[in-house]
Amino acid sequence: MHCNMEVRNDKRTGWRAAILIAVAVLAGYMFTTTRSTLWDRDEPRFARATVEMVESGNYLYPTFNGNLRPDKPILIYWLMSVPVRLLGQTELAVRLPSALGTALTCLLVFFIGRQIWDARTGLWAMGILATSGLMLFEGTAATADGTLLPCMVAAMAVFVHAITTRLRFYHLLLMGVAFGLALLTKGPVGLLPITAIVTTLVIDRKRIASPGRHALTMLGALVIGALLFIAWGIPANNATGGELYRLAVGHHVVERATKPLEGHGGQFLLFLFFYVPVVIAGFFPWILFLPGAISFALGRRLRSRHGGALLIGWIVPTFVIMTLVATKLPHYILFIWPALALLTAATLVQARPDNMTKRDRDWLRGGLLFAAPIAIPLALALILAPWFLPLPGMRRPGAVAGAALLAAAILTARPHYRDQVHRSARIMLVGIIVFLLALFVGVLPATEAFKLSPSIARAIRAQTDPNTPVVAYGFLEPTLIFYLDRPIEALPNEEAVAHWAQDRQPGVLVVTKAALERVQQQHGMLPLVEIARKEGVNYSKGDPEEILALSRKDPPR
Repeated sequence: MHCNMEVRNDKRTGWRAAILIAVAVLAGYMFTTTRSTLWDRDEPRFARATVEMVESGNYLYPTFNGNLRPDKPILIYWLMSVPVRLLGQTELAVRLPSALGTALTCLLVFFIGRQIWDARTGLWAMGILATSGLMLFEGTAATADGTLLPCMVAAMAVFVHAITTRLRFYHLLLMGVAFGLALLTKGPVGLLPITAIVTTLVIDRKRIASPGRHALTMLGALVIGALLFIAWGIPANNATGGELYRLAVGHHVVERATKPLEGHGGQFLLFLFFYVPVVIAGFFPWILFLPGAISFALGRRLRSRHGGALLIGWIVPTFVIMTLVATKLPHYILFIWPALALLTAATLVQARPDNMTKRDRDWLRGGLLFAAPIAIPLALALILAPWFLPLPGMRRPGAVAGAALLAAAILTARPHYRDQVHRSARIMLVGIIVFLLALFVGVLPATEAFKLSPSIARAIRAQTDPNTPVVAYGFLEPTLIFYLDRPIEALPNEEAVAHWAQDRQPGVLVVTKAALERVQQQHGMLPLVEIARKEGVNYSKGDPEEILALSRKDPPR
């Protein structure tokens, strides 16, 4: 009886620690969401579509700048609309669902780690996932991926619970809801857990009781998920006259899978290996341990009943499918990040001198060849780049963040090379948290100096009536529409700009300096008054630009 009580206490302690970590992750991610304005171009598109939904009261389908936005299904906009209504049109409001989604994902990863291995593995996996590069980026962005991930991982958690306990009816319902939420967040890509589940069942069929019943449960869950999606999809498609289905499926699903869109693709041989550097950079800093973790897994030294099959089924099919899809973006393989975190955590917990072969040690040390080329150049760039680029406000915070990263890399490398795996992991965890604090407290706010849209939008809003129409030529980034908080018409050519300028009705033109000079060379000086000017970087294009806001009448004094 005493032994059973200790086991129950250990499980409760694990959950208490997991909840505390999840709360800390949520607090840290929420803080990070407030440290910068939105980044073009995806964030302001989602954010502005949500604002238009709240303002119009149309919660059936999203619009952006007054036009149908069929890129993603409806759930992300519904979720964003709640904090927008409560907190207003702020960065925290539109990024909050991603932060909450990351905290929930960490809890689900703990649950899976505890079910397959133990609580310690689950806790380490939470820390690894929350401090990995790609997760930090997506978990603090006003996009769909931070919300999609917990839906997909929830399906995996239900499956893990079913194979480690006993298959019950509620597994069907819970998995069906997870599939439905994933479909409502990002469409068919939300069904990637199906490939992971099927592969795991095939690999581990001798250890799983009644794998056929699990497969039937998954198919039943898919039906439930599809019905949830259809319950929104049919009314929304009817309301748009069929345009939602035509554009969402024809363009954003079929074409995205068969040919590169928006420049996110390329030659086959080059992009066959596209996701290898994504894993190396996106799983930084924990890429240091990943080669050794793979060696552990291949050597079947990760002691668990279903762990090996689960990780292979989770990682390999997703990697292969996303490699075959023509359009490629780093976050397309975010689904494997929880599996990478679990693999790394299990290795850290089980890596002992008596459980490590020479190959394991060599591969663990080999992780330095992946981590060092990222850590050292990044640290030096943070320290030195502000002195050579027009970023004077970033010199001190860049030096602090760069020094923190460099110190963490040096302090971690020595014990790691000496096979002191646990010590190097603890040092890395503390070091990366210190680095991230320096990055988010100092460096991220300093980047506002070169952003163009927020300051231009503030000037226009301060000096014009809210009903004053705004047009743009040469510069119409989504951040401008979001921060201006009104629709913007794009002028098609220089003749249209000159014609617009002759109208005496109130209006504002946002234009690049280069585009304005071209117009004036052909049509002479325009009868407009400058109300704002901003030099910075159009980071979506990678070009320095100077933007002007010009009024068709004298601005108020």
